[in-house]
Amino acid sequence: MIPKIVHLTWKTKDIFSSTSPLILNGIVKLKEMNPDWKITVYTDEEIDNYLKYYLEPTDYNLIKDVHIVGKSDLWRLLKIYNEGGLYMDIDRLYNVSLSDIITSDTIKWVLPTYLDMDFSHDIMLSAPGNPAFLRAAQLHLERRKAGETNIYYLGPQTYMHAVTFSLMGKVINTNPGKKVFEELRAKIIQSNFIKTYRETSPLDTMVYKDNDNIKNHEDMKRALYKEYELKHWTNEW
Repeated sequence: MIPKIVHLTWKTKDIFSSTSPLILNGIVKLKEMNPDWKITVYTDEEIDNYLKYYLEPTDYNLIKDVHIVGKSDLWRLLKIYNEGGLYMDIDRLYNVSLSDIITSDTIKWVLPTYLDMDFSHDIMLSAPGNPAFLRAAQLHLERRKAGETNIYYLGPQTYMHAVTFSLMGKVINTNPGKKVFEELRAKIIQSNFIKTYRETSPLDTMVYKDNDNIKNHEDMKRALYKEYELKHWTNEW
């Protein structure tokens, strides 16, 4: 079964005390609507310590000096593989109860897609021991060993490659077209233990339906980063 635990990551553990509209309409609602789920916020230091503990020294050396976003990309894969539960980026909006998503004990993996481009990398929901997450973590490290440093390639694209290999027995690249994604969704339906959603982030996702008429999600994100004096990983703001 999918355990009732949520893994979040942020600079500080006091994020629930923020009055940011993004937090109030996101993880605060997540907490309020799922009182039986244990929610933990992990700091940059805790992520680094987790990686140091679970990785071989040679693998940890590949990532020890990497930006926290790159570390988080690998950490979330290992966290869900080892413990299961929900990983969700802190900047997601939320208003759908997890009990409306996990409707049966037979559901082992909830696998949303971003349009017909790739599998959503900023939210992961699975029982522990899912081989797709182990494959993604191994691919991430293999590609770092080969000299790859691009965050998007090592994050969302590597996850896409691992998931499609697990589902179809072959690697499928990002943005393969609607026909390919129809085949992927058909495979998911046949599995009987995976659910999927076609997300059009940020206002129509598996955890948020635009009932609140929020139209300024990007501004909300920027305000949150400014509040905590953080630079976005793209360096655009």
